[in-house]
Amino acid sequence: MKDDNLFTETSMSLGEHLEELRKCFFNSLYWIVAGTVVGFCVGNSIVDYIQVPVKRSLSKYHLQQSNNWLESETQKLESEGYSQEIISVVDKYQMIPTEMYIFPGEFERFRQRQTLQHSGTSNPVYDLNEVDNLTPQKNKLKRKQEEILGTVYDSVHLDEQPIRMLFFTKITNDPKTRTKSLGVYEAFSMYLKASLVFGLVISSPFVAGHLWSFIAAGLYPHEKKYVYYFIPVSVILFIGGALFAFFFVFQFVLDFLFSFNAKMNIDPDPRISEWVGFALMLPIGFGVSFQLPLVMFVLERVGIFTFRQYLSSWRISILAIFVLALFLTPGDPGSMLLMAIPLTVLYFGGVFFCWLIPRKKGLFDN
Repeated sequence: MKDDNLFTETSMSLGEHLEELRKCFFNSLYWIVAGTVVGFCVGNSIVDYIQVPVKRSLSKYHLQQSNNWLESETQKLESEGYSQEIISVVDKYQMIPTEMYIFPGEFERFRQRQTLQHSGTSNPVYDLNEVDNLTPQKNKLKRKQEEILGTVYDSVHLDEQPIRMLFFTKITNDPKTRTKSLGVYEAFSMYLKASLVFGLVISSPFVAGHLWSFIAAGLYPHEKKYVYYFIPVSVILFIGGALFAFFFVFQFVLDFLFSFNAKMNIDPDPRISEWVGFALMLPIGFGVSFQLPLVMFVLERVGIFTFRQYLSSWRISILAIFVLALFLTPGDPGSMLLMAIPLTVLYFGGVFFCWLIPRKKGLFDN
């Protein structure tokens, strides 16, 4: 007669369970340390790369603000001699303007002085140290130089109205599109944080493998095979959630936040510590939340919930997902929907898995 006790092949004592836990912990720790070492080697590149979304949003913000300013100043600029096409410089060349003022007399003085110093034909300025061998002419040359420069100095007229001039800078070279560091240790601490998080991410597949191997030790023999499916699915969901946050969610979040800067006329000047902390934690939050189907499947396996309960309470579950997304995102409708909609799809994916692989009767059944 077949033995009905499904634990016969996998029964483990408490000591054996603790030993399995110890092995799982230290093996996971080894992978995390190895991943962190790799993170330290590429820490600078990581910090540079995770600044790409905020730099892109800052560039978009300042280009739009420059466009708005040029459009509002069109009539004044035309009256000052600028062409109407100056407005197209922002979009056409991705350049932003900076206002500067100069006094006409001072500009003429500067221009003439440069002409005298760099021209070898008309009105040259002699280097008196180089004409020591022409002593009889030295005093004459000195008087001639003083006469020329004196004419230039006399051209200064500070009582004239300064002229407004526009100087354009490539948006990629403008300091306003860069994050700032306010403390001497801030950049180094961000390097450490980025390296540690990167080490956790790249070691997560191996850590997940050891974690699931520990869980498998307590499963029924016919359920152990699920572990081999869970590990790759768990890794794919985690990485997929992190990439989804980085490449899709960040842009909506930043555009939403910077829109308030535009409305209140406050230019953003983000700190590197604030941005890196946000840029590292939000993808991890998405990666963990994307494990929802596996969590649902495990809870169904152990008998806490059933397939029919998942299906009948889908309305309450979706409401809970939207509330969770509201707290895990900055709160704008765009980013909240970008988290809630994928989680809703994953919820029904979990329901589908529970239906596709029905649970056999076991310990938790009557």
